[in-house]
Amino acid sequence: MSAADLGRLVLLAAVWGLAFVFIRVAVMPLGPVALVELRQVIAGLALAFYVRALGLSLDLRGRWRIYLPIAILNSAVPFVLIAAAQRELAASYTVILVSTTPLFAALIAAVALKDPLTLRKVTGLVLGITGVVLLIGWNATVRDLPPLWAIAAVLVAALLYAIAGVYTRMFAQEIPPIATAAGSQLAAAFLVLPFVVAFPPGAMPTPLEWLNVVALALASSALAFILYYQLIRNVGPVKASTVNFLTPIFGVGGGALLLGERITANMLAGAVVILVGTALVLGGARPRAE
Repeated sequence: MSAADLGRLVLLAAVWGLAFVFIRVAVMPLGPVALVELRQVIAGLALAFYVRALGLSLDLRGRWRIYLPIAILNSAVPFVLIAAAQRELAASYTVILVSTTPLFAALIAAVALKDPLTLRKVTGLVLGITGVVLLIGWNATVRDLPPLWAIAAVLVAALLYAIAGVYTRMFAQEIPPIATAAGSQLAAAFLVLPFVVAFPPGAMPTPLEWLNVVALALASSALAFILYYQLIRNVGPVKASTVNFLTPIFGVGGGALLLGERITANMLAGAVVILVGTALVLGGARPRAE
């Protein structure tokens, strides 16, 4: 991996990891639905302009049947689930739970893509499950245990991310990846918009909270997609997936430094075991042609 691609990988991990800090701040006044709508509208428009600048076409009319499932699985539903959960969960806790996505992806790929579950992958999956148990099970008091519904919501979001990845690989191979990102974000904004009426913002955000909204949309969504797809193009999907090892560092560190969140022993133990499991799963993945 070149120095430039290594820099892209670290920057991608930073903006994805810090997304959970931005969500934790901005979701309090806006609520999960309005926050997600703003995130998707701003990111979708920014990506659409970028696609246009590259001389590519979104072809919304011809590709909407492909964009729509990706929007549901990769943006609209998981974004809302994570934002809702983060009213209860710390940013550091959430980013560790989301890092289970490659473990779910290995199970789904085994069925949908006939990608066999080797002993190495099975070991990684077992470690991933053990890590989640450690993360939520070693608490000094019942008071410290986060709401189970919030933990479940984040794990469902990670599962949906994994399904979206496999679906995209199966049905969106012929579409430029950056166009898929832009089209799916705009489609997700369209899907979530009606729910803003039913779940309006609770309060007007402060300037700092608005800044977190903009950072979430432009850095953690638009810029992140550009970086991620550039990495896939340059180094391949397997190496690009190693961003999962770095993202929790920035999520946990950002939560501690910027939000004053407490880093507990069970959090560190769970994170280490989950990441070791993820390493085994990704290490056993077969490289695929671009």
